Amino acid sequence: MIDLVSHNPQTDIVSIGMVEEREWDGSEQRLLELEAKIQNYFSFFIDGQFAQMYPAYVGKPVEMRLFCSTMPDTETNHFIEQVKLKLAEYNIGFVVSQLK
Repeated sequence: MIDLVSHNPQTDIVSIGMVEEREWDGSEQRLLELEAKIQNYFSFFIDGQFAQMYPAYVGKPVEMRLFCSTMPDTETNHFIEQVKLKLAEYNIGFVVSQLK
């Protein structure tokens, strides 16, 4: 399940957003949950569901955006940096934003 899809007309970037309201604890379980969610979002984009549901956004720059109540801890940040490198191979950005 995808939490949200939005388009910024100023930057022309399409954001595929995920929300994490729990506080980061650096646990293996939390990292596995985040990894599964990212893989789900990646599949949504790569497997063509994104193009079917949002044809007007096809060809636009895409980023995954993680909205969280607190900024990630050190372990999670390390994982996110690895994710950014992998997604960059597919021209997909990854951004972390703290919910206000």
